[in-house]
Amino acid sequence: MLHRLSHRQLEAFRAVIESGKVTTAAELLNTTQPSISRQIADLEQAVGFRLFERTGRTLMPTAEALALYEEVERSFVGLAEISRVVRDIRDFRQGGLSIAGMPALALKFLPQVMADFARIAPGIVVSLRARSSQAVLQHLVSQQFDLGFAALDTDHPAVRRSPICTAPMMAVLPLGHPLAQKPRLEPADFHDQAFVALGAEIATRTETDAFLALGQARPRLVAVAQLSASICELVAAGSGISIVEPVTALNFAETGKVILRPLHPQQPFRYDLLLPALREPSRVAMQFLTLVEERFTAMNRRIEDMAVRG
Repeated sequence: MLHRLSHRQLEAFRAVIESGKVTTAAELLNTTQPSISRQIADLEQAVGFRLFERTGRTLMPTAEALALYEEVERSFVGLAEISRVVRDIRDFRQGGLSIAGMPALALKFLPQVMADFARIAPGIVVSLRARSSQAVLQHLVSQQFDLGFAALDTDHPAVRRSPICTAPMMAVLPLGHPLAQKPRLEPADFHDQAFVALGAEIATRTETDAFLALGQARPRLVAVAQLSASICELVAAGSGISIVEPVTALNFAETGKVILRPLHPQQPFRYDLLLPALREPSRVAMQFLTLVEERFTAMNRRIEDMAVRG
């Protein structure tokens, strides 16, 4: 009857086979010679046959021992590979991350975070899918994506939604526009101005219309677009002025193609974090989120500085 084998017995057996001496095996395993001898004796009793013949101070493995060693070595190589994978996962050197993001974040903001993340976790493959906010929600409902970034006013039981950043929307002006002389723009400033608007199906359009109504402003509508980036390109080309969410506004301001001005009263815009409700976020996802939050914090500081300078 074969008795149960222990990992310590097999570890001692492997060390003696490879070193040829009990004393050397003890040094390799950071233990004592009697401990190694006891493990070998216990292993011989468990398997039911002799494993070594002593020749002077050297132990010679039997044919049975050599056959056993081949199998033990395969097992230890497998354990070493498992240990390597564990270390890689722990140290963010292996794995993947699937992200879905609204275009306002997926065009530049999230790729910048991905570049930062690649420097600290080069073994993690991050995939990014740019979709409308409603499509991002549906991607997270499928539980196939780790993180979602959107701007929503609806929920789904399969998704956990929480605000990750709230920042004021910005007025976007072409270079040299007369309104750029003002430190901030009020609703009445938009009256009779050529204006590029968001599509009527986008929730932010309703909020912007309410802002303009505070000053009974009736801008001259010259173009409509669904993406903030498209609106900013139209503004940069001189088509008119507009109001867009802060991430895209700041991205375009960095290029020197447009001028930004704060609004008074502020028109807050909220970016949402979406997580699959049926599982907890991984360590990789949490590390990525830390970088996202840091970049949002830096963005809000820039907006605050802009308000102070204005």
